[in-house]
Amino acid sequence: MPDLARHSLFEGVSPEALKALQSASAMRHVAGGEALVRQGDDADALYFVESGRFRVVVNKMRIVAHIEAGEAVGELAFFAGGKRTADVIATRDSTVREISREAFDKIAALYPELNVAMLKLVSERLAVATARTSSISSNIPRVIAILPSGTSKLPDGFLARLANAFEAVVAPDTPVIPIDRATSEAADAQEYQSWLAEQEAKGAYVLIDGSGPDDWGQMVCRNADALVMVARPGQTDPEPNAMEVAAMRWIAEPQRTLLLLRTSVDKLISKSGEWIDPRSPKLHHHVALDNDADFTKIARFMTGRAVGVVLAGGGALGCAHLGVIKALRRASIPIDFIGGASAGAAMGGAIARGMTVDETLDQMEAMFIHAKAMKRLTLPIYSLLDPTVFDSELRTRYGTRDIADQPINFFGVSTNLSTNGLHIHRRGPLWECVRASGSLPTILPPFIDKDGNILVDGGVLDNVPVKVMHGLKSGPNIVVSLGDPHEIWRTDVAYDDIRGRWSLLRDVIMRRKREIEFPSIVEIMSRSMVVASRMASKEMLGDQDILVNPPIIANMQILDWHLGRELAEMAADYISEHVLPTLDFQTDFTK
Repeated sequence: MPDLARHSLFEGVSPEALKALQSASAMRHVAGGEALVRQGDDADALYFVESGRFRVVVNKMRIVAHIEAGEAVGELAFFAGGKRTADVIATRDSTVREISREAFDKIAALYPELNVAMLKLVSERLAVATARTSSISSNIPRVIAILPSGTSKLPDGFLARLANAFEAVVAPDTPVIPIDRATSEAADAQEYQSWLAEQEAKGAYVLIDGSGPDDWGQMVCRNADALVMVARPGQTDPEPNAMEVAAMRWIAEPQRTLLLLRTSVDKLISKSGEWIDPRSPKLHHHVALDNDADFTKIARFMTGRAVGVVLAGGGALGCAHLGVIKALRRASIPIDFIGGASAGAAMGGAIARGMTVDETLDQMEAMFIHAKAMKRLTLPIYSLLDPTVFDSELRTRYGTRDIADQPINFFGVSTNLSTNGLHIHRRGPLWECVRASGSLPTILPPFIDKDGNILVDGGVLDNVPVKVMHGLKSGPNIVVSLGDPHEIWRTDVAYDDIRGRWSLLRDVIMRRKREIEFPSIVEIMSRSMVVASRMASKEMLGDQDILVNPPIIANMQILDWHLGRELAEMAADYISEHVLPTLDFQTDFTK
């Protein structure tokens, strides 16, 4: 029988007290997916997790924490004498030690040091709860079940390649244990759980192939922290198989990952949604079987080391983003996930498609310089600019393929005037995301999506959407803001210098410009959107995030696309010379 002394929270408690507590407790087995406690129930027992893992769910919807072996369950309500404040559900087959209130009170009366230990536990848990943000608090999964999707089969050597990728990204002394059905020895559920507990105590990652007989697959999936489903689009039926359906009952959406395999890097990706929709994974990834780097990417995501890049809005100033990306690629720093607002979504979307920096610059010049996509005035009923050419260019250059079909994970954000909130684009035609995210209010008409949502520029609500990236993945992010956050923008023009309509018309016809112009609509709109984001950018950063502000060409404006290539080179040199030398990839990007 496991000994309570192995729980760190009982440090300093006498052996006699622990023996009495252990004698008064009962071992209880909880199957994966089963609730240990329910929100609203009386808190009449305290639990200590001997093996397995639990998730804490508030109001049947929001996962707020995970509880692992060696931790307590329900101590806050237990000592407060109240009701359970959340459901605690086993994410895999688990074993707990249960102690009733009456038994605990009797033993604590004889051994007061127990109350001291429990007070410390409650204090620590309250501190964690106070510090927790609204995002899910999730430990990195250690036991990962791998299932073929639909009628797919795992390719030969797939598990070994994935294990090798894990070994390449984790610390050298971290065990990585791949197990397939063919090499595993038959074991009952309790022996298997005990073995898993031993591996977790060593800090190991356990990758288990759950294909094969139903009883094996069920035992694997009921005892897993995360589920990886492996599909072969275009070769097999996307309908979930029976084992996937069972596994998805035990393993919640935030711990599901879908891998979409293709034979080679140059093979076109399509119809990913047919596989994503019935499985609701938190993330999906495209894996080319001829590219070892794709396996390493999956290992980074699964171990909380995936590198994200978050790009701010700013029109032509967004060409600086391309310089940052160029410098990162020169330094062999991977880009696993990319997202942004407005110009950041446009630049990030191009990179997510697989385009190079030079190809993206060529594309921007073709749209904004040669096609003059943002220089076509119209009657100011819906907007100042006619979007016809702009929309046509975006359709042609970004295409109508789904965001989910891009080889690099991507998101863009727009502001949803219909729901009064941020709209996160993870599905739908890529060009629509770029168009919606860059819809500067009054400058361009809003974009209307297929559901009737009225969408304008993402920078209105969140010009540096790093919090969106935090919600999608763990790990470090390079966050690129545009312009000097300490810059003070003032003008020498006086308010009384505003010209009337006839003076404006005369100057436009005569093509006369004043030496000092009153701020234009475009300048005012651009500045208005980035003020709040610049003020909040540092507060939004996580511990692993790196904020960079590449320099901008003096007096460059958001429609100065003719300076884009020069700006990109300036940003690339700045990152290479002043930012990257201060970073250590192994510590700054994998800690």
